[in-house]
Amino acid sequence: MTEGVAGDATEQLSDTVALWRLGAVPASDVVDAAVECLVADVDSPALRELAGQSPSESRFILDPLIDQALDELGVDRLVLENPQRAALTAVLRRHKRGELSAAAAAKWAHSYIGHLGDARCQVFVDFDDMYETVNYASYTAADLDEWMSEESDAFLAGLASPGRTRVWRSP
Repeated sequence: MTEGVAGDATEQLSDTVALWRLGAVPASDVVDAAVECLVADVDSPALRELAGQSPSESRFILDPLIDQALDELGVDRLVLENPQRAALTAVLRRHKRGELSAAAAAKWAHSYIGHLGDARCQVFVDFDDMYETVNYASYTAADLDEWMSEESDAFLAGLASPGRTRVWRSP
């Protein structure tokens, strides 16, 4: 298999774990992602064990096994250290691939991160509020889609927010 396929499978596992940690996907998705890694010639002892787990296995069993598998694969520590940012990264990747609309990505952020969540994620939570009130605003849904794309690009690149939601916060 090519490095690209292996890298894609590892990234998918990382994204799936991040979403699972916030309760946005079932454990079966994590087990399936582990199996896909093995199919893509990504291998480690903990990954093989994870791929063989029952999706109904206790979170107390799965969580340390997942951490061990990610560690063995050298997956980004963000998944372990900041599940909200890691899960939002997964959602924004899906948005950028065209699998989720900008509005759906913002709604996800509002539902799973909320206004009291990680500060770096708040711009996407605010976008959901902006989509909800677009009919009464000085901007359009098309503006919001474009701004979400810009904010997503910045977030995924690790850059500062362009501040597109300031228009909503202005008096």
